[in-house]
Amino acid sequence: MVEPTRPPLAPRYWAGWCLVGLIQFSHLLLPRRLRRIVGRGLGSLAWHFNRTPRRVALINLERCRPALDATAREALLREHFKLMGQGIWDYPLAWFGSRRRLEREVAIEGLEHLTAAREAGHPVILMVAHTAALDIAPPRLAMEVPMAGPYNPFGNVLADWLIGHGRSRFGNRPISRESGLRGLLRALRDGGVLYYLADEDYGRERSVFVPLFGQSKATLPIIGRLAGASGAVVLPTMTVYDAATSCYRVILDPPLADFPTGDPARDARRMNEALESQITRHPAHYLWTLKLFRTRPEGEENWY
Repeated sequence: MVEPTRPPLAPRYWAGWCLVGLIQFSHLLLPRRLRRIVGRGLGSLAWHFNRTPRRVALINLERCRPALDATAREALLREHFKLMGQGIWDYPLAWFGSRRRLEREVAIEGLEHLTAAREAGHPVILMVAHTAALDIAPPRLAMEVPMAGPYNPFGNVLADWLIGHGRSRFGNRPISRESGLRGLLRALRDGGVLYYLADEDYGRERSVFVPLFGQSKATLPIIGRLAGASGAVVLPTMTVYDAATSCYRVILDPPLADFPTGDPARDARRMNEALESQITRHPAHYLWTLKLFRTRPEGEENWY
C-alpha cells in the first residue's frame, strides 16, 4: 500500500500552489458553466502550443478512425483539447470537493451493476479508460464503495501529491505497482473493488498483441488473470462530461460476459472490444494523446 505523504510546501512549489489556489478560487467564485468556459478556452490554447501531444493524437486517430477525413479528425481533437482544459480546471472537485458538491456535479450511470455484483459476493474490477476527466471519478465512486487502485508516481512532486490526494479520498487505497499481482489480489479479497487502468502500452514483455480498432496493440492481459484468480466481475468504466446537464458522468457498463476465458489473447481482445465500444460512444473524451501503439510487433517501425 502507498503511504500517505504530506503536501510539498517548500518555496519552489509556491508558484504551483498559487495556480492551484487560483483554480480553486474560480470554483468558489464563478458559476459552473462560466468556469468550464474558462477551462475550454485554456484547452484551445493548449491545442496550439502542445505540438507533440497533438501529433501523437493525430497519428492515433488516423490509424483508429480512418473513415474520418483530416478535417473531421482535427475537429474531434480540438474538442478533445477543450475537454482536457476543462477537466484540468475542474480537478479541484476531485482534490477538495465536498461530498455534497461531488454528488451534485458528478453522476454515476450504471451503479446498479456494481451494487448487484457486490450483493452477490463478487469482487469487482473497474476496467477504466483514460479520458480527459479521468481523476474526477475515484473520489465520487469511493462515496459509494471504497476502492483500491495501482498508482504510478508523477514526475512533478506537487502534481503527484494532488492526484494522489484526490485518488485516496473517502477510503480509497492507492497500491504501489511494485506490489505486483499479489497486491492487486489482496485488494480484491472479500469482495473488494479494484480501479484499474488497462489501456496503456506497457511494453512487449508482459503484453499480448491483439487488435484495437483494427490495429495490433500491446495489451496487458492482467485483468483476465485477476478475474480468474479472484472470481471478480469486470465492469468497463469511463468518465465523460455531459454538456446537457453541465455535470460529469461516470459510466459503468454491464459486466463483461463470458470473461475470463483462460486464454490471455482472447481475454485481452475482449477488453479491447469493450474499450472500442466506449470510445465509439464518446470519441472526443478519450485520451488520444497516449502513445497507445508505442510497442510494435517484430519488424514494424515505430509510429511516433
